[in-house]
Amino acid sequence: MSKTSTFTTKFRRRQEGKTNYVKRAAQLKSGKIRAIVRKSTNHMRVQFVEHRAGMDYVLAEGSSIELKKYKYTGHTGNLPAAYLAGYLAGKRLHALGKNDVIADIGVQKPPLQTRVFAAIKGIQDAGIQIAADAEAFPKEERLHGKHIEANPNKKDGAAFTKMVADTKQHINAGVNK
Repeated sequence: MSKTSTFTTKFRRRQEGKTNYVKRAAQLKSGKIRAIVRKSTNHMRVQFVEHRAGMDYVLAEGSSIELKKYKYTGHTGNLPAAYLAGYLAGKRLHALGKNDVIADIGVQKPPLQTRVFAAIKGIQDAGIQIAADAEAFPKEERLHGKHIEANPNKKDGAAFTKMVADTKQHINAGVNK
């Protein structure tokens, strides 16, 4: 029997399925700002992170929770909220004069046309250059909430598209101050 072990344990975050270190190293070597998109059941969070001198620095962020400050009264876990969270974060980064980022969606492999890609579309619409396939984005009418308006079970469905448009205007006015 051998006296040395040939098995090496992986890093804890890799074991937990939270970090893919090979993919992260490739993103850091690019030298670009990372657009980190994370989702939960009820919220979306978008952060722009720059790696300098072995440390990560958050330059700008936007969350679907913050949309309430911009007159958004809908649910914060749907496609329009994800789009607006990406748009809010993108406008904040654009105000800093940064325009080129790469997407970091972590170890998740989301299907196309979901909330993650809605947030990336919001980043793109805010004037930030981010590489993404147009087929991955949800349809425009879904981004603006027309599918919610069409649902007769929603009490505020008729005004949803207008609310999304108004929120976008409030974001433009609030970030550009």
